[in-house]
Amino acid sequence: MDPATAKILVSAALVASISLFSLVSIQAFIAQIASDLRAAKAVRVPVRAERRQPPQA
Repeated sequence: MDPATAKILVSAALVASISLFSLVSIQAFIAQIASDLRAAKAVRVPVRAERRQPPQA
């Protein structure tokens, strides 16, 4: 194999591995966001709203 072909194959392998890593990272990032949103939706925070009384003259 000549050096030019070897360089092309190594470059192609690097591009493929970087692309695969990026894809996996983005999928994990999106999965974490979805998990956080589901967890936040499950937490119920009680809110007490008090009725305001109008001032009495």
